[in-house]
Amino acid sequence: MPLGACSTAFEDALVDSGPEYSQFASQQAVLRDRAKTAFRQSDFAGAERTFRAVLAKDPLDPEAWLGFAAASDRLGRFETADKAYAQVIAIAGRRGEIVNNMAWSQWLRGNREAAKLLFAEALTLAPGNPVIAANAAPKNAVQS
Repeated sequence: MPLGACSTAFEDALVDSGPEYSQFASQQAVLRDRAKTAFRQSDFAGAERTFRAVLAKDPLDPEAWLGFAAASDRLGRFETADKAYAQVIAIAGRRGEIVNNMAWSQWLRGNREAAKLLFAEALTLAPGNPVIAANAAPKNAVQS
């Protein structure tokens, strides 16, 4: 009988709490912040590397997948970005922020019509989000 399906209260406690988990979560947050800073500074290669490090330790981190996808987009690695968007949707669902980033991905590729449709979908999914609303506005969606 495989042991992978088994769980004990001891194992659950290690995952859910304790100093080991708190330290891990803290380290992951520091790495995510470092990756976001690199992205904001247009160091997309550094952001991509750092998000990849976050994902190596926690492959179910939706924020890291989204950041990794956005950095990949900025580097022109669209196939990698598409796979990352698929991962984040599998983990977090099809949410406005994710679809907004997918729209920017299409915009960067020159697929303006696909981008406009995705911006509209993002706005439907998150109607109160001011960033998405600005991105979906017709004057912004049609500019080159």
